[in-house]
Amino acid sequence: MSTEHIYILGMMQIGLVLVAAFFRIEPQSDQRLALHVLKLTLLCDAASWLFYWIPEHPLLLALSAFFAAANNWLVFCFAVLRCKRTVPWTFAITMMIVQATLYTGFSLQQHADFALHTITIFVLMSISPVIWLFWSQKPLRTVSDQWFCGVMVLWIAICLSRSLLLLWHPAWLLSSSLISQVVWPGVLVAYGLFAMTSYLEEIQQQLKRESLTDPLTGQLNRRGMTEAATSCLAYLQRHQEPGALLLIDLDHFKNINDQLGHATGDIVLQRVASTLKQQLRQSDMLARVGGEEFLIFLPMVDGAVAALTAERLLKCIATLKITELEIIQHRLTISIGVSLFNPNYDFLLQQQLADQALYRAKHFGRNRVEFAA
Repeated sequence: MSTEHIYILGMMQIGLVLVAAFFRIEPQSDQRLALHVLKLTLLCDAASWLFYWIPEHPLLLALSAFFAAANNWLVFCFAVLRCKRTVPWTFAITMMIVQATLYTGFSLQQHADFALHTITIFVLMSISPVIWLFWSQKPLRTVSDQWFCGVMVLWIAICLSRSLLLLWHPAWLLSSSLISQVVWPGVLVAYGLFAMTSYLEEIQQQLKRESLTDPLTGQLNRRGMTEAATSCLAYLQRHQEPGALLLIDLDHFKNINDQLGHATGDIVLQRVASTLKQQLRQSDMLARVGGEEFLIFLPMVDGAVAALTAERLLKCIATLKITELEIIQHRLTISIGVSLFNPNYDFLLQQQLADQALYRAKHFGRNRVEFAA
C-alpha cells in the first residue's frame, strides 16, 4: 500500500471517528437537524477520500468531486441551522452540483489549474458565510465557536494560497501541496472537535440557565436572584448608590389552590409574574423565591421611587383580570415588604429585612406596603 493510500485511509478514519463521537451528543430539539447535517458533512468528507482512491476512473472522480462539494456546502447548511435560520436547500444543492461538475470536467480535460481554482472559488463562496454566521449571528456564542471560525479561516487560507501560488509561483505549488497534506488532517479534526465542544458548551450553559430559572414562570429562582443581585449589590455599595428589595406575597393564595386546584394556582402565578415583569425596568430583577413569593431587586432607586413602584405593583395586581378566579369571586391582592439598601448589609440580610417588613404588611391587613425599620 502506497503512502498516498495510507494518507487517504487516515483521512477517512478521522471522519468516521468524529461521526461516531457525535452520536454521543444529545442537543436541544431545535439543534438536532444541525447535528445530523454535521454528521453527514463528515461522512461526505470520508466518501470523497474513498472515491478519490482510484482517480483514473471518471465515475469515481465525479463521485469524489460531488462528495467534496457536498462537504463544503453542508458545512454552510450546518452554520445556517446553528444560527436558527432557514436553510436555502435549493441553492446549496445547486452549488454542490455546479462545483462537482466543473471540477470533474476540468480534471478529465487535464486542466488541473482550472480544477484547483474551482475548488478555491467555491470554498470561498461556501465557507466565508460560515465565518460570518458563527462570529456575529449565532444566538448563543461560545469560545469553541470562535475557534471554529479560526479553523474555517485556515481552510480558506489553504485553498487560496494554493491558487495564488499556481498563478504567481507555480514552482512552489508542490511544497504548498505537501504542507496542505500535513495541515489538512488537523483542520478536519479541529473543525469536528470545535463543533462538538460548541454543542457541549451550549448544553452546559443551558443546564446552568435552568438551574437559575424558575420553570413555571420563566423568571429567576432564589439561587439565580442571589447570584445576579449579589454582584450588583457589591457595585452599588462600592459606588454608594441606592437600591431596594421588594418581597411580595400573594394574599390568601392557599384558598386558590384549595378551591380551584394547583393547575389554576399555576396559571395565577404565571400571570402575576408576567404582570410584575411588565411594570419593571430592564435593569430590575424579578425572581420567584417561594411558592407564592416573589422578590424584586431595584438598583439605583431611592426610598421615594421604591414606594411609588411598590404602590404601582399593588394596583396592577389588584386590577388584574384572571377568568379562573371569577368562579369563586376571589379578588387577587399582594402584600409587599421593602428593604432599602444599607452599605453595611449583605444581600441575605437585606432579604431578611424585607421579609420582616412583609410580615408586618400581612399582619396589618394585607394588600399594603411596609418598609423595613
